[in-house]
Order: sequence, then C-alpha cells, then structure tokens
Amino acid sequence: QTGTGKTAAFLVPILNQMYEAGPVKHMGPYNKRKQYPLGLVLAPTRELATQIFDEARKFAYRSRVRPCVVYGGSPINDQFRELESGCHLLVATPGRLVDMLARGRVALDHCRHLVLDEADRML
Repeated sequence: QTGTGKTAAFLVPILNQMYEAGPVKHMGPYNKRKQYPLGLVLAPTRELATQIFDEARKFAYRSRVRPCVVYGGSPINDQFRELESGCHLLVATPGRLVDMLARGRVALDHCRHLVLDEADRML
C-alpha cells in the first residue's frame, strides 16, 4: 500500500545509526572508484529503487550521509560517476548490484545494514 510510511520505517533507523556513528574512517588504501556503502537496500524494480532513493535523499538532506541508486536500464557510466562522489547508503536492483560488484565499483566489506524490500518478488 502506497504512502503508509513503510520506507521510512526502515530508512530512519538506518540513517540514525549512521549519524550517531559519525564519519567513516577508511581502512586500507582509499580508492574513489570503489565504494564501501554502510547500508544496502535491494529492491526488485528500478521504479521501486528510485522511489526508495528519493525518500533516502529527503531523510539525508543537509547531512553528510550520501545515498546512491543503481539499477539496470540506465547508462552504467552515469551511475559510475554518481558512485565516485561517495556512497553511504546504496539502493540497488539485484542485477545491477551484481554488475557493480563484478566490475569492482562496489564492495560490501563495511556494509552493516541490509534491507530486502519486497523480498517475495525477488525470490
């Protein structure tokens, strides 16, 4: 059901923990081409991923937490550039996430939060 606040129910606690933890200290060599998000939200469709990303942007407004979105059907080079600006919370569709992992653009080594939105549709 649209507009009931389900997205806020998982985004607000995750973003709150990111705010409380403070800035991230990079472990090992820093590489701006590879991002290490602290949170990952998987969505089955690009429409839902975009909707979640828009909400995350609103909740992260005027903070140092930077959400990003990656999904298939959109030029991957544009998404590379967005990721290179930094990514703390990644919203992704499964196929594009696998692609980003395989290309070495994203690593989940430091990911502390995982949300499977509409997991029944992805399985």
